[in-house]
Amino acid sequence: MIETDSKPVLPPEELAALREKLIEERDRLMVEYRQDVTEARAIQQEGMEDFEELASMDTDRERLLIHSEQERERLLLVEEALQRVADGTYGACLTCGEPIPLARLRQIPWARYGASLQEKIERGEVAAPE
Repeated sequence: MIETDSKPVLPPEELAALREKLIEERDRLMVEYRQDVTEARAIQQEGMEDFEELASMDTDRERLLIHSEQERERLLLVEEALQRVADGTYGACLTCGEPIPLARLRQIPWARYGASLQEKIERGEVAAPE
């Protein structure tokens, strides 16, 4: 990764491959999100046979809704990454502007921060920048 005018520049073929990966992830997440929401609504509309079945259906619906919320959050991250690709800032840490290592972007193309900052955020040592 080369840095020019404090904007990280990825080789064009790498940027294109990462953009394609982001688009594929976005499409996959949208399909899964729609399926989860549809399944959760179907569970909610099922007949209430007995309390045990009702409890099981509530648990299944809650699991699907939690999963769909996680998908929605990742979808937002993917959309943000695609926007950074479009505006030329993709690959830079949103906090310090330093390039995010290419290996990290290949693994997590929607990464917003370098690995060390992300770990600190996940451990609660620092607050995630808004």
